[in-house]
Amino acid sequence: MNDKFQPVKAADIPLGIPLAWSVYDKHGHLLLREGVMVESQRQLDGLIENGLFRERRSVHVARKTAVADPDEAKSKSPDKTEDLLSVKLVIGDTIQLQDFSSDKQRYFVKLIGFMNKKSVLVSHPRQDEKLSFIKEGHGFMVRGFAGTKTFEFSSNVISVCLTPYPYLHLAFPPQVKTTCMRKAVRIKLKLVCSVESPALGGKLPAIIEDMSISGARIQAAKSFGQVGDTVSVSLRMQVAGETQVFLVSSVIRNVHVENDSKSGESIVMHGMEFVQTLSVDLTLLQNFIYKSMLET
Repeated sequence: MNDKFQPVKAADIPLGIPLAWSVYDKHGHLLLREGVMVESQRQLDGLIENGLFRERRSVHVARKTAVADPDEAKSKSPDKTEDLLSVKLVIGDTIQLQDFSSDKQRYFVKLIGFMNKKSVLVSHPRQDEKLSFIKEGHGFMVRGFAGTKTFEFSSNVISVCLTPYPYLHLAFPPQVKTTCMRKAVRIKLKLVCSVESPALGGKLPAIIEDMSISGARIQAAKSFGQVGDTVSVSLRMQVAGETQVFLVSSVIRNVHVENDSKSGESIVMHGMEFVQTLSVDLTLLQNFIYKSMLET
């Protein structure tokens, strides 16, 4: 470790109380973020094996107080601490479990349910279609999306159940950290769609290069309209294991020609803004985007 870090004793980490600083292992890998709670002595014992360190006070304070651009700070949604029930999770949601080892193994599981103040039930992690070895006391950082929020909390496995199907009981967190997502959050993807345009008098196959809740960047073999034209974009998305059809009116905000990096052929890129989106379609789109972010 370099002079940026100083050792942390197990006694410096109180159980069930948010940390005042982030904790790292001897290799400088982040183990626990500031504000995360260690729930059990068993979880703490597992962390100690890799050595515990934190940034020296002078470095930590400088990072917290240095803001290069006041406007940038205003644009960021502040983290909040909430009760898990107020997050309004949906059964079947994808949740990420990341362990506290140096390799930070990540698993993607499904939320099965929860009992208030007792446990959170999730499907058993798998790798290559086989059940991963998980034992009681195993600690995880739990992350996911709910509506327009991200959430995270630390927890440990209190029970491993194999019947009538494999699932885990995670310790119910006293509180979770949440952050509101902005509409501008975009994901990169290659998603086939079709564009119906009055200028073409029909439909044109296209590919969505990236997308947010408010719009998308769409690639096509030729232009399907001019800036300001309204077209209809149709695509299919996998949401909660089912194929959903998303149909939305969109306004062309910019059009330009690029050369495909692989074929060298000219392609036309269109910057689109979604309009007249029904609330049910908006919910589908939010779920698709946030779940895609979580799984990548």
